[in-house]
Amino acid sequence: MVWFQKIGSLIYSKLANRRFAFALTTLAVCAAKGVHLHNHRSSVAPKRMLLFFFSFFTQDILLLLLIRLLLSHWVPSFPGKLRTLITALAFLLITYNVALCVVSVSFYIVAGSEIHWRNIGFIADPSARAIIFSGFTAFLGVLCLCACFSGVLQTACYGLFGWGGDIVNWPINFLASKLCCCCFGRRSAYDQLSQRDNAQWIDSESGSSNGEYSEDEYKDRSRSSSKTQRHSTRASKGDSPARGSRCTRFLRILPYPVVSILLTALFTLTFLRPKDPSLIFLSWTSGLLPFVDFASTSPFLDDLPSVFGQGMQRSWDERTALAQPPSLSWLPKNALPRGFEDWYEEKTHYNSEFDPLKISNLDEPLRESLRGKLKDINIRHVVMFFLESTRNDVFPIKKDGLIWNRFADTFPDKKLPQEVQDKLASLTPTANYITGDYDDGFEHAEKPKRGGIYFTNAHTAGTYTLKSMTGTVCGIAPLVGDFNLEHSHHIYQPCLPHIFEAMNQAEALSENTKSKRHGHSGTKLKWNDNMNKEDKWNSYYFQAATLDYDNQYNLMSAMGFPMKNTIGREYLRSDSAKHGPVTLPNINEFAFEEDPLEDYITDIFEDAAKAKSRVFLTHLTSTSHHRFHMPKTEKYTPLAKGLDMMSRYVNTIGYDDRWIRKVLDVLDKQGIANETLVIFQGDHGTSLPENDYASPYYNPNIGVDHVPLILSHPQLPPFNVDDAVHSTQVLPTILDILLETNSLSPSSHAAASSLINNYEGQSLLRPLRTQTSDNSTGQWQFTVTNPGRAMLTVRDARFPNRHLVVPVIENVDWRLSDLEKDPHEHDSVQALDFREFVESVEGRFGRDVAEWAEEGAFVTRWFVKENSRRWRFDHQG
Repeated sequence: MVWFQKIGSLIYSKLANRRFAFALTTLAVCAAKGVHLHNHRSSVAPKRMLLFFFSFFTQDILLLLLIRLLLSHWVPSFPGKLRTLITALAFLLITYNVALCVVSVSFYIVAGSEIHWRNIGFIADPSARAIIFSGFTAFLGVLCLCACFSGVLQTACYGLFGWGGDIVNWPINFLASKLCCCCFGRRSAYDQLSQRDNAQWIDSESGSSNGEYSEDEYKDRSRSSSKTQRHSTRASKGDSPARGSRCTRFLRILPYPVVSILLTALFTLTFLRPKDPSLIFLSWTSGLLPFVDFASTSPFLDDLPSVFGQGMQRSWDERTALAQPPSLSWLPKNALPRGFEDWYEEKTHYNSEFDPLKISNLDEPLRESLRGKLKDINIRHVVMFFLESTRNDVFPIKKDGLIWNRFADTFPDKKLPQEVQDKLASLTPTANYITGDYDDGFEHAEKPKRGGIYFTNAHTAGTYTLKSMTGTVCGIAPLVGDFNLEHSHHIYQPCLPHIFEAMNQAEALSENTKSKRHGHSGTKLKWNDNMNKEDKWNSYYFQAATLDYDNQYNLMSAMGFPMKNTIGREYLRSDSAKHGPVTLPNINEFAFEEDPLEDYITDIFEDAAKAKSRVFLTHLTSTSHHRFHMPKTEKYTPLAKGLDMMSRYVNTIGYDDRWIRKVLDVLDKQGIANETLVIFQGDHGTSLPENDYASPYYNPNIGVDHVPLILSHPQLPPFNVDDAVHSTQVLPTILDILLETNSLSPSSHAAASSLINNYEGQSLLRPLRTQTSDNSTGQWQFTVTNPGRAMLTVRDARFPNRHLVVPVIENVDWRLSDLEKDPHEHDSVQALDFREFVESVEGRFGRDVAEWAEEGAFVTRWFVKENSRRWRFDHQG
């Protein structure tokens, strides 16, 4: 027991002291600066990065010197209350910087990007706290690692900065003494004698002279000094020689000129450094980054400089697509369908006739593969599958693809074991069946194809799930704002549930009009239960994840999904659940596996058959969400040595594939497969194979943007389309296929016909146009990068291999990649300054590409401002 107490006392003495606290602060600050520099390593030319590298640490050095002075030099120089205040200030600085720096480093380890403090408010959402706790292990790991190294390096750190503290403190002491002399007269002889005595305490451990110690250290040093003096007295009595005293004194003094030279060089380099925004941004110490982040929230594209004068520049500044809503004669006059309020409230609305980016292809004939194939198809139901975090190259997965090769590289012979090969070969048979893509490098005994169009080059509208869903279900650009603000702002076009409900009302109005012509009285809109092909539409939204996160429930309601038809984790776990409360454990922070939804999907189609109604079902998968854990009932197969996150991700893709098959089997059992159009789309991807980042947060990589998109129907011919397409084109495509297959009643047909041309996207059933009729503007496609306000990825259908990243706020990189030469974006052109960026693009790709990049920047500048106007969103707020 005594032995244990001694060890505990030793550990406590080593850790519970100023040296340890200072070393912990030093390591945390340096680690956070390393993360900051690493995250923006491509923002500055390598030569400039190397030349000014040490100047990036100036603020960090000054901060640590200040803390060092507060810990020792300045504490005994003030009376009791002021000394307590200084100690409290040192404690606050240490606590603030250690906590903030450790959080920054651990967040970077988990998310692969720097934390952006202006988004810190999202933790007020109770459901979001689970995300925070998911990174708690990394936080503890970083903290423990820093603590361990601090215990070892505490004396060295404290001593090194002690020399720097002495150098900084000397002029401060000199000025303070002069000021005291002027104000209070000369100091007493006792004070002067005390200073001279304290000067004997210069040693390498403390690195602090002139007696600037804490009270405890002062007492310790006093006892040590008295012992040393007694030893010296005994030695002098023995006439011991003073050999080595000069060398000792020289070694004690030597660090001061060395440290002085280093500090002078550091400050000189900082002073001579160009006033470049990118160099300034890299120089901020982590403790100030939250303030920099909050100060950088306002859009800065308004001040975008012109370099070549390419494109529209500022000529579109006064243009807007907001005007009088297009006339819709079929809308009922005594009822207000949700989503169509602008037609009744005499407000401006999006009007494609005034949109300079609008390109229509509705006057084009159907794609050659579809001609003559649609007239015999009857579509009564529409199912929209959003595939969580699903990349295009895992639907289906490919042999010798990027993921396969990343796994293979972890094995000594660069070859996957047979067990892993077999797992990957059998991972996504449903994806093969849906896409018709069997060119995956694996052997297939049979190659069944469900039928439909597979768009191999599709990009999502947003890499934040709720923004992606808004872009697809509503056919609009998501709001350029952080997280889900869509639910509380003006969704500027009717979404599919709105349209189908408006068709219901138009049909009811039509039937009531017929009844009146036949002599029946009454003017109230009433549904006719005897309709056949023109049955009523019912919209449903199902997921196994929580609906409480980031106001998703409110968003679903705003998009037109009835509350009673919206099912999430909360309902499924409740006692009121139709099929009993689900007791399965959660597999990630948001959800359990999807299997319990099978009964509910079966129910809605059985009910539709009985009521002769029509179904629009939207479903979001959730098992393939980070942290990519498999249900306990499923077998997990490790696919690599290391790369655990990617291995888990690919396993969850296999689960999703089997779940999709179950839903398709429901359609087959109900006998409605041939009258159900199914759309499969990834909400966003993940860039784990490209850069090892699991999260799409501030991650504009092509692996996140590029998603699978399939329009699936058993009576459609299976074929691929390699054009650059966008998820906002799905809604007009659904309307187009309903019109072309004559699957709507006359009144609903009239409604769809009048709406389809007023959406921004083209129909995917027809050849896509890549530029306006006068060739002045390309078909620009925008993806709002998670969380929404900082940047957009942009591409032009004329040059689909050019992947441009446009920042919306300051301190975010401009970036351009040529996906033909650099498909995984390992060698992009990046810069924080626009002029530097365009010049770098010109140097790498030539003048034409640089002019195109400038055009894309100015198109995006207009788009961002127009986006705010359409959503009625104040970007300054």
